[in-house]
Amino acid sequence: MKKKTGFFILYFICYLHASAQINILFIESDDQSNQAVGAYGNLDMVTPNIDTLAKEGTSFISAYNMGCWSPAVCVPSRTMLMYGQYLWESQKINKNNAPLSFPEQLREFGYHTYMTGKWHAMGKQAETIFDETGSIQPGQLDTYNTPAGHITDITADEAVHFIKNYKNEKPFFVYVAFNAPHVPRQTSQNYYDLYPTDDIVLPPSVIDNTSLNTNVKYQYTKDPLRTKTMKQRVQQNNAMVTHMDTRIGDIIQSLKDQKLYDNTIIVFTSDHGINFGENGVAGKVCLYEPSVTAPLIIKAPTVETNKKIASRVYLQDIVPTLFDLINLKPTESSDFKSLTPLLFSNKESTRESIYLAMFDDQRAIISNNNKLIIYPKTGDFELYNLKNDSWETNNLLAKNTSEPIIKDLLKKLKTWQKNTDDRTDLTIIYNKYNL
Repeated sequence: MKKKTGFFILYFICYLHASAQINILFIESDDQSNQAVGAYGNLDMVTPNIDTLAKEGTSFISAYNMGCWSPAVCVPSRTMLMYGQYLWESQKINKNNAPLSFPEQLREFGYHTYMTGKWHAMGKQAETIFDETGSIQPGQLDTYNTPAGHITDITADEAVHFIKNYKNEKPFFVYVAFNAPHVPRQTSQNYYDLYPTDDIVLPPSVIDNTSLNTNVKYQYTKDPLRTKTMKQRVQQNNAMVTHMDTRIGDIIQSLKDQKLYDNTIIVFTSDHGINFGENGVAGKVCLYEPSVTAPLIIKAPTVETNKKIASRVYLQDIVPTLFDLINLKPTESSDFKSLTPLLFSNKESTRESIYLAMFDDQRAIISNNNKLIIYPKTGDFELYNLKNDSWETNNLLAKNTSEPIIKDLLKKLKTWQKNTDDRTDLTIIYNKYNL
């Protein structure tokens, strides 16, 4: 009897604690690089609502997805997000062994959880994780245009409907997972018209009529690379993002209409980015910056406004950060780190290095602005200084001063491999540098 009484007292305390908490709106897009957000420096992008979130919150401009074990990069990214485990541990998750996801943990603390949109993660199904769901979309759509409307509009309309009709006394966690701007990049003509292909300027790492990067297996264009094709894809991508941004504005307005805006933490992010020809890659299964980074914006009552943080972090660090912001201790451990020291203490970094991996054929390590990419199957190396060469156009491998930098980076990579149970054999490479 005492045990039952203690349980109900604990539950009641958790309920009261959660009822005093603020709401959380978590918006995630698909395949959206930093280049597809106006507030991240691309003045040609029409993203006024995402830009407003950045102005009213803090933006992490160097937020990374650790990598993938699937050509559908969104799967490992979202699995890591939901369950808080690094890349290779997240690969082992299934419906039978999945730990509590972070929405389930929020529910334990008294949050009412809701999701609409794309679900593409290992482990449990969305209907099991969330208290309520709207229309759950697959990872890959055949078309955005359905008898019920455009998928972007359906996702947004359902989020708006939930917020406008929410009467529960519990705080809510709303996860809005847009499929956009993932292929097929379909939207209405007025959005395409905002981005004439003749006006699109590609980065210096995109070179017309050159061979595709042979170190990257998954390529989604014909060889050789053509800038005309890449411009068309950028147009389609940007149009999809602006359509989505318009609907994000409607979701935010619904918070304001219900007088919930000031009492809601808003996160905007994407699962990863994408390359449109940079470094000879058309796709996202690579370790170049356009693909491995994505926007991460936090707007919250206690978070500084109009601030940009350049420290390198992981996108999935947002989850422990949210728990810190609502003063709750997660019931499951996480491999990822809270960003609150960067948000509130002006700490320069939370990690000494950033580790990146794709399958068993690509590895990268970043530290002190130096980035080393290794292709284990070919033995090719690439070394860039991201501070001086953000588009990764100048491979420093042959410079006389590069060897100690490479050795230091390899030492850090070796440590990461050990700590993450990365079993790709780099012994020959490590031995070459006496590591």
